[in-house]
Amino acid sequence: MAPVSLPPGFRFHPTDEELVAYYLKRKINGHKIELEIIPEIDLYQFEPWELPSKSLLPSNDMEWYFFSPRDRKYPNGSRTNRATKAGYWKSTGKDRKVNSEMRAVGMKKTLVYYQGRAPNGHRTDWVMHEYRLDEAECEIATGLQDAYALCRVFKKGSISTSSKASAASPQDHSFTNLAQMSSDQSSSIDIYSEGRCDDFESSEYSVPIERCSTSLAHEHGSSSSLCEVGDGQWMQYLNEDEFC
Repeated sequence: MAPVSLPPGFRFHPTDEELVAYYLKRKINGHKIELEIIPEIDLYQFEPWELPSKSLLPSNDMEWYFFSPRDRKYPNGSRTNRATKAGYWKSTGKDRKVNSEMRAVGMKKTLVYYQGRAPNGHRTDWVMHEYRLDEAECEIATGLQDAYALCRVFKKGSISTSSKASAASPQDHSFTNLAQMSSDQSSSIDIYSEGRCDDFESSEYSVPIERCSTSLAHEHGSSSSLCEVGDGQWMQYLNEDEFC
């Protein structure tokens, strides 16, 4: 199946409920899915870093979706064989229910990929969410709900930073610029004003903190009055002749 391209601006960000109650349920019950963007692969035949090339929907979000047949580890058992050639997927935490319209429609399992062989495998940043359909949602034979799982694979820490930067608000950029200004001028006051610092940025003066100006102290007849400037008091000196 050829890769699918969406119009500019569209992203594939389904919820857990949508993945189970629509995509997985339709897949198992043989119903048509409006947009075929989740391919069917034998997921455990590949290492996680090989999976992005198998996706029909390349994404800057660094997460990929697949239907995968559930291979049994033992002929008469319920455990799934999740071993690959170079490692294995290990479940972590408890399975969670996926609800739709106030009822459970499936389960969600979280797994982490380990390189090597158990129990001495090396934990990696590859994570998978495996979704399974509840038996009550099956319209045909009992046990068919285990025919497929829907898997969401991603790598922790590799979410596109460019997409995060483009989604940042103007206030975020103002705070970034303010932090850079503060590091360059260590003797200036750090001003946090929720992105509204135009008045201060246009000022040509840097106001010292906890530093004495010997010349100003003599002119004002005090050796300590300018050394103990508290919050709100330093504004009065902006009107002095020295700053005009």
